[in-house]
Amino acid sequence: MLNMNAVRAYQQAEQEFLVDGSDPHRLVQILFTELLASMDRTTHALEVNDLAAKSAASSKALTIVYVLATSLDFERGGEVAQSLSAFYAWVRSQLLALTQDNSVERSRSIRNAIADIADAWDQIGKKAA
Repeated sequence: MLNMNAVRAYQQAEQEFLVDGSDPHRLVQILFTELLASMDRTTHALEVNDLAAKSAASSKALTIVYVLATSLDFERGGEVAQSLSAFYAWVRSQLLALTQDNSVERSRSIRNAIADIADAWDQIGKKAA
């Protein structure tokens, strides 16, 4: 138990280090990284039929999607912000459907769609650099 507390403390410190001093683009990259990791955990939990782990991982994914959606700047983002808002609404609806059907295929589909958006976000960062 003590070891798990140490691991959690290290993970929290690592997250704080990553976030402190990051520009807004990098913060979104961190959120996408965490979202993809949560989806990987969700899919794995479904594959091994660990519904408690699936619930925890998909809840974290929903929280991250909420943060991403509420951080959109519709005034400056225009059509891109509108498209991302619709995408995040779709992800939320799919994650909620996943609570009912526990479909590995649905989980993979959600993860793949998120990966496409995360990759596009990474490309924007490379072009801006």
